[in-house]
Amino acid sequence: MTATMAGTDRVEIDFSVYNPFTPEFSTDPWPVLDRLLREYPVAYHRDMGMWFVTSHEHAQEVLRSPRFSTRMTDWNNAPASTPESEWTLYEKVQQHSMLNVSPAEHQRLRRLTAPAFSRRVMDQIEARIRDNIGEVFDELPDQTAFDAATGIADKIPIRAIARMVGVPAEAESLFVHGLGWNAVRATNPMYAADRDTYIQGTIPGLEYLFESVAEHRAAAEAGRGSDDFIGTLVATEVDGQRLSDAEIVSVVIAVVVAGADTAVDLHTLALQAFLTHPDQWALLGERPELMEDAILEVLRWGAHGKFGGIPRFPLEDVELGGQVMEKGSFVMPLFATAFIDGRKWAEPRRFDITRSHAGNLVFGAGPHLCIGLNLVKVQGKLMLDEFRRRFGDTARIDGEVEYDSGHWNARRITRLPIRTGA
Repeated sequence: MTATMAGTDRVEIDFSVYNPFTPEFSTDPWPVLDRLLREYPVAYHRDMGMWFVTSHEHAQEVLRSPRFSTRMTDWNNAPASTPESEWTLYEKVQQHSMLNVSPAEHQRLRRLTAPAFSRRVMDQIEARIRDNIGEVFDELPDQTAFDAATGIADKIPIRAIARMVGVPAEAESLFVHGLGWNAVRATNPMYAADRDTYIQGTIPGLEYLFESVAEHRAAAEAGRGSDDFIGTLVATEVDGQRLSDAEIVSVVIAVVVAGADTAVDLHTLALQAFLTHPDQWALLGERPELMEDAILEVLRWGAHGKFGGIPRFPLEDVELGGQVMEKGSFVMPLFATAFIDGRKWAEPRRFDITRSHAGNLVFGAGPHLCIGLNLVKVQGKLMLDEFRRRFGDTARIDGEVEYDSGHWNARRITRLPIRTGA
């Protein structure tokens, strides 16, 4: 049986209804996603042990409602707490993460970090990473035929985030691959069984970050403060309050996790979308002011991940869509279906960069709106600008697109062969 109504009228599904780890799902997710939207707006997946919320309306409610927590400690199956005396550097930093602090403390951190994400700082970051993106294209071994997944998408996020926080080239791997890759998994409840291994993998990168923050703070105290990303976080004062070193490091980790993982998919998805919709590529060239909407549309149209963003845990029994999600259960708003819900989006399978994105969930919603969204947008803009400057409208996908069906969340494109008229 693929779905059952339990004794409490709970709608349940299993892998026969939704198994996002198959090659078939990665290649063509539409039939599965359409069925989830049509038949299971809210359902408990007994093989995964979590609730899936598939409709845009219900997913938005979960993201915005104060009845749901982002703290892993509010999950019934959370790993046992480690005594404070045994905390690693990672666990000490996590006490200051926006995902783990109280709502009031979360608002305080948002106020203190806002200046670092201002238009002025983002413009500085754009100027700082523009040349790096050009260098990535320069490094393509053949400008007429290349794999955009390994040649472009795998490289740009690493360099962009490293430059954003002032990491030299020789520390890029330590910072993004070591810290970013492990932090994504250490903070995700789905990896609870191997959490200790991932935590240890973050330590060298965290030590590097604390040293960098200390250097920025010492420079500021000596009157030589900088107005770069970390320098702005160090210098910001609101109502007499400042960020501690651990709070600054927790913010940088959030940016690394958001920018290093999501942005990899943005670059391949953007090229796939525009090269299969040349009319939209031409339109973007004619109307560059559509760039921000275009990036949102790329992610709405193509970023059909296997789960959502940050899981939620009900602080009380919550009724939604006729289902009662128990206090402390694992709730996953499924962005893949919310992004193509026909009750929200007209002709959801159509890629249209002029579409209104009012109320979109691409970067989440509510108090935990993605902190790294501006960095992701800047990367996407610069990559597409450079691609157009070099190749104009001569590029096309030339071969089979391949996916990593085993990736924990994304429909990660691992091969995107492109041929150009360069």
